[in-house]
Amino acid sequence: MKMKKIRLLPAFITLLAGAIASITLYVTDQDLITTLLVLFIVLFVFYFLGVLAMKIIMDFMNRKEPETPVSEEGEVLEKENS
Repeated sequence: MKMKKIRLLPAFITLLAGAIASITLYVTDQDLITTLLVLFIVLFVFYFLGVLAMKIIMDFMNRKEPETPVSEEGEVLEKENS
């Protein structure tokens, strides 16, 4: 379930950055060509950053700690140094 939500991270980051850029460009009264160019660059860059963040988070979640050997009775076995 958590993996499905993490896969939506690039889209969420991209849409949020696009909305902020659009509102900012509208308020500052930029012309149409400048607005579209800046918006395209913002969407491209933040999509890439979102994918990178998703990969880092998924790698971190998939990392497993080394297992400690356990005997049948449930006791932890110690490693012998050789």
